[in-house]
Amino acid sequence: MTSRKSHTIKHDYLRNKHPHIDRPIVSIAAPSIYLVNKIKETKEVLDSFEIPYSVSIVAAHRAPRKTLRYIDELESSGIEVIIACGSGSAHLPGMIASLTSIPVIGIPLVSDHLGGIDSLLSMLQMPAGVPVATVGIDSAYNAGIIACQILSLKYPHLKNMIRSHKSMLEQTVELEDRTAN
Repeated sequence: MTSRKSHTIKHDYLRNKHPHIDRPIVSIAAPSIYLVNKIKETKEVLDSFEIPYSVSIVAAHRAPRKTLRYIDELESSGIEVIIACGSGSAHLPGMIASLTSIPVIGIPLVSDHLGGIDSLLSMLQMPAGVPVATVGIDSAYNAGIIACQILSLKYPHLKNMIRSHKSMLEQTVELEDRTAN
């Protein structure tokens, strides 16, 4: 997890580089430190796109009151996208989505019993009107990219960064093709 000091330094840097982003605009939620570590690629993507974020440990089943407090604070804190993960029954993203109008991206994680299918279905099969934008099992990287794409609707500099990222992906494939032949 990011220390307070490095988070402050990061935010100061962002304020100087992008004065319109001076606070966390993405919240990453996970039921445990162990699961936060399983989605480190999300943080890496947000860091590479220079998007400030916060990380919270909240658990729909083990700490429901703490989770409710977390959800209550989201909108007043200016969070614009939420990324939440879970394994097994994976109710955290759905619980958050049911109580806020902020877009929620769910990352289903591999579980001990059903290999992550249970987590995936828990996030995909939300009732009408309470969607969770769900990525593939253990697809923390793609969750970060989707967050960037959502935010690019408001922050034009992110649109250019996404275009550059996709161009780099294409160049990588071209290089691999030349190497294979």
